[in-house]
Amino acid sequence: MKKWTFGAGAVAALLCVGAQAATLDEIRACMDRNLVDRGALRDLSVAVTDREGKTHALRLKLYWKPSPEGEPRVNLRLLEPLAMKGSSYLLLQQGAQEQVWFHLPAADRSLHVTGKNMAEPLWGTDFSYGEIKQVLGLLYTGETTVTGEGEVGGRATHVLETHTDVGTSGYGRIVSQVDREACVLLKSEFFVKGDAPLKVLEADPASVLTLDEYSVVLDYTMRNLEQNSSTHVGLSDFTLLERLPERMFDPERFFEPFD
Repeated sequence: MKKWTFGAGAVAALLCVGAQAATLDEIRACMDRNLVDRGALRDLSVAVTDREGKTHALRLKLYWKPSPEGEPRVNLRLLEPLAMKGSSYLLLQQGAQEQVWFHLPAADRSLHVTGKNMAEPLWGTDFSYGEIKQVLGLLYTGETTVTGEGEVGGRATHVLETHTDVGTSGYGRIVSQVDREACVLLKSEFFVKGDAPLKVLEADPASVLTLDEYSVVLDYTMRNLEQNSSTHVGLSDFTLLERLPERMFDPERFFEPFD
């Protein structure tokens, strides 16, 4: 697996060069050091609030295990509400290509999510099939450039702009801000067209947790400005799982029970 590593001196150098001087490869490499390079688990507590102020809760487990080539792989399983328990989501990424599958307990096989269906909401949340990966700090796939520097909650950021296929993602461009020190995603704005975003994903800066080797965000909120709704996601830190079976990342078996 290709794994970027930054010593203290290299990270300090990245911070000192200034946001505009930092290259996209340097920013991505700094973000990569926050990703666990083995099997891991994160617990998710999700609260969805609709335009009328009504809230419903979900509880999920997110399993993470990079492929042998180091590409992202995510298995997301719904635990609550009980009526939906067993619903599962699989994301596989190969370079600039993403593959997503979805499974319902009553179905005899999984559904390959493609095209405009990637922009549909996942489990009634404000996250689409293509957006949920951002709570792991993974940037949206597309043509990305570094456009400057910014600030979120008093934390200095690199500003990145990603142009995407609106027919697949639902957006023409996404503007993201990455913390310059912790190298975590702090904010993303999703634009269909024009200067007004359709959605805004924002981290609680106070929830950024930095351990010896990596940093994580423990609280994100996605706001749908058109629907006047929001989804709050509380995440645990990574729990390492050394022996996650490969079938959990097989499109034909990812939904099978795992203990």
